[in-house]
Amino acid sequence: MNWSTFKTYGALTLVSLLYGINYSVLKVIIPEYVGPFGFIVFRVTIAAAIFWIFYSLVREKIDWKNDGLRFVLCAATGIAINQLLFYKGISYTSAVNGSIIMTLTPILVLVWAALLIGEKITHQKILGIIIGLIGAVLIIYQPDSLVSSGDWRGDLLILINSASYACYLVIVKPLMKKYKPMTVVTWIFTIAIIIVFPIGFHEASVVSFAELPPKVWYGTIYAIVGVTVIVYFLNVWTLVKVDSSVVGAFIYLQPVFATLTAILFFGEVFLWKHLLAASFVFCGVWLVTKKNSD
Repeated sequence: MNWSTFKTYGALTLVSLLYGINYSVLKVIIPEYVGPFGFIVFRVTIAAAIFWIFYSLVREKIDWKNDGLRFVLCAATGIAINQLLFYKGISYTSAVNGSIIMTLTPILVLVWAALLIGEKITHQKILGIIIGLIGAVLIIYQPDSLVSSGDWRGDLLILINSASYACYLVIVKPLMKKYKPMTVVTWIFTIAIIIVFPIGFHEASVVSFAELPPKVWYGTIYAIVGVTVIVYFLNVWTLVKVDSSVVGAFIYLQPVFATLTAILFFGEVFLWKHLLAASFVFCGVWLVTKKNSD
């Protein structure tokens, strides 16, 4: 492995680490100190402001007549619906559950690609989808006799959030080919403010900033700067170096980092069903992303 490859894989590992830690960080902030919808208002607005600083250096003219609707759809699926459901879901369920469910994203991307752009689904990929969904069901289903720190409502919301984000990854591709990445992300975050503001305004308005402990401020800075800005730039940088399939494969590390963080620092309980569910999900995603044999 040469130095360039090592740096690229190191950056991708850092992205997964930042995402993995974020599941537990959010549990500290939401919903005890800031409501999930209110937090989204702060996150999207501040992130948009940061992106505008960089976008001012690479301003591009947008063809709103032909691409305006796609920008709105991307803002809705990739930012608004995605983040609103994720943050609400993580306020109900455990960090471990949420991180494992999110690994279904590559499978859901395949489903949306087939529905929206007619991409072929092979027998191998169908098998992968079924196996991955079994893993998700194992996480969501909890009989009364099973003690878990998760909650099926939160698990379901995160599953829908994953489906929304997967849809975004498919419909944003034409914009990424036509405009610079900074242009796309700046405008979808800006449009997303219009969507999330009326939903989260009340929760945002009742936050008592003077009473927030330092851990909430640190967690908020981490979620906005670390998981939004830094991760975005690292993903863009690595996509220049390697195929998107390689970038996607590193999502497998997120449950590992999320589980270790939740157990070591936040006292969550590891259940054997997590390992079983993760095995199904990883196997399913591997079959979907593996070169097909049809």
